[in-house]
Amino acid sequence: MKIICDGLDLSDAVLKVSKALGVKKTNPVLEGIYLKAKGDTLTLVATDTELTIEKTVRAEVLMEGETVVTGKFFAEFVKKLENEQVELSLAEENQLKIKYSDSESEMQCFSAEEFPRADKKINDNFFVMKQSDFKRLTNMTVFACSQDDSRPILKGVSLDLEGNTVTAVATDGYRLARCVKNVESSDGNMTAVVPARSLNEIARLIEDDEQPVTVALQKNYLAVDFQHTCVTSRLLEGSYINYRQIIPQRFETRATLAKDAFSASLERAILLTRTDRNNLVKFDMHENMMDITSDSEAGRVDEHLDIKLEGKDLTIAFNARYFTELIKYIGSDCMTISFNDAIQPCIVTPADSTEDLLYLILPVRMA
Repeated sequence: MKIICDGLDLSDAVLKVSKALGVKKTNPVLEGIYLKAKGDTLTLVATDTELTIEKTVRAEVLMEGETVVTGKFFAEFVKKLENEQVELSLAEENQLKIKYSDSESEMQCFSAEEFPRADKKINDNFFVMKQSDFKRLTNMTVFACSQDDSRPILKGVSLDLEGNTVTAVATDGYRLARCVKNVESSDGNMTAVVPARSLNEIARLIEDDEQPVTVALQKNYLAVDFQHTCVTSRLLEGSYINYRQIIPQRFETRATLAKDAFSASLERAILLTRTDRNNLVKFDMHENMMDITSDSEAGRVDEHLDIKLEGKDLTIAFNARYFTELIKYIGSDCMTISFNDAIQPCIVTPADSTEDLLYLILPVRMA
């Protein structure tokens, strides 16, 4: 193998794929980055067997070939070569020569035959949408995933493709996030539960623009293709919860309020609840007013917000953190919170937006 490529392109590709490097694996090759020179491209791949990231860059290929380099060291080394033209060549005895300017270095590498290969065949279940839409679909739901190993299926986001829409749902048992987006094209239906870690990495890699991203189901894997990059993630096994049956359809009380004012009040109220595991904050709604209170040994916060109240007066308590984490994803100036009583979940939606976004939060029982 012998290639010449731009140092900045190489460094950027290595940085992206290194997010999938294995850590302290029994198989040392999983701590490496696979390199393959063919045609006029250099392909880089890293995997921990759960998540695989592949990136292709333009290169002058003088001799085709493949090898595996030590990932962490290679990533740190090529980052220092961003302003150079870099020549990579495979010498005897698994040594990779790196030439730049008038200098040369060598590093030990592994046989490419030891590196696990992923099946990139795309079947009939896929959809195409804007990168910005998929990024927002992910970001608006993935934060609600569980981190509890006792319910592993909840550590992922449910993706459900039906017709020309894809629905993303995440829940940790105390809150739920659901977002629906239109796709530009699709073939077949799809249901998959994707680990939160994988979707977080994908959301970081894709751009916030209108370029397309293709999402495809492959046996027990999900493949996401965009801009010379392919991310493959193993899916979580098992059936996702029937979330539709826990979303209320009728409400006794609705409060519409300014998002920024509500957020500021919550941030002040939550300051006194840091020692409380539940971050308990009480909402008291009456006469187009919401009183937000929090009590602790450190003191008391009592906030008053103007709201548009429809229906019955209500006093209810919540973990305030669940609200502060979702508010940033409400893409409108106002939001609506719908209630039934002090023990049933509330529903949060944008008040003046056509975006199909919904959050469900369970209240905390008051003593």
